[in-house]
Amino acid sequence: MSVQFHNVVKRYGEATAVAGISFTVEAGTLVTLLGPSGCGKTTTLRMIAGLELPNEGRISIAGRDVTTLGATQRDVSMVFQSYALFPHMNVLENVCYGLRRSGQSREDATKHAREGLLQVGLESYEQRQPSELSGGQQQRVAVARALVLKPSVLLFDEPLSNLDARLRRQMREEIRELQLRLGLTVVYVTHDQQEAMAVSDRIIVMNAGRIEQQGNPRDLYERPATPFLARFMGESNPARGLLRRLDPATVRIRLGACEIDVVNAAAADGEATVAIRPEAIAVDRPDNDGANSLAGTIARASYLGTHMEYSIDTAAGLLFATCPQVERPLVVGDPVALHLAPRGGDRG
Repeated sequence: MSVQFHNVVKRYGEATAVAGISFTVEAGTLVTLLGPSGCGKTTTLRMIAGLELPNEGRISIAGRDVTTLGATQRDVSMVFQSYALFPHMNVLENVCYGLRRSGQSREDATKHAREGLLQVGLESYEQRQPSELSGGQQQRVAVARALVLKPSVLLFDEPLSNLDARLRRQMREEIRELQLRLGLTVVYVTHDQQEAMAVSDRIIVMNAGRIEQQGNPRDLYERPATPFLARFMGESNPARGLLRRLDPATVRIRLGACEIDVVNAAAADGEATVAIRPEAIAVDRPDNDGANSLAGTIARASYLGTHMEYSIDTAAGLLFATCPQVERPLVVGDPVALHLAPRGGDRG
């Protein structure tokens, strides 16, 4: 079932948490609300759930106006950051709880709860207490408890923030697989860019209560529309350069002795601040002729196992670059020649 926001505003006293946003979550898709703390993403999720009501605008779910309806009158379920499992109930009783509150008999609720646990791979854990489960298992119980209510929309509020890095990766893959397998409509909140890019059909990036940009993960990362997006969606280097248009679709950017052509239909000739992704910088030993490269000197070098990270002093400023070559790492003071790839640069 689709979710639509039409010019929705939410205020708390004099403070505006959400400032007139509009978007659509298509049925059967996973859309992530992404942004820094305080940007309004959790308030937006809570308005979908009916836990908060807007001051202005309209909210629709499956074409039905739910703007003034409370949480129990909407066909939605939420998985909270804390999972909110009842410590005195076993796994099966936790999953049964919402079904029993909705009026199902104990027999029917138990049957449906067992089906929900089977969906998340916990069918053999029904008699365990929450304290006997790992963080990932608790998260799955919370998902099962939400799924058995058969909601039109499933909401996730920072569901992986309490897990370690390896388990976060595993659980985000499981959430995505479950969403695709069941054809669920999911709205997912996180502040983690990699998590958002890994699970989402579309991402809505929020900043200061407004939508900064929305689109698929590749568009947002490779074609950010604002300087904020270029900085927020992964690492980026701001560098000053000269820009000259070559044709209606392409511009040439000059950084020191290095020139690069990129697709950009909006930029005007003149000085520009360019956002350069670290992975778009190839770090080489100095060229013999220095052709089409940006000269620099290694200021910092860090070994991260799978790659090196370098901070490099250049005429365009201090640039941060990643390099997969770890066998012969560069050291502080080494001269280098930087080559820029067309992918990963955008004008801010």
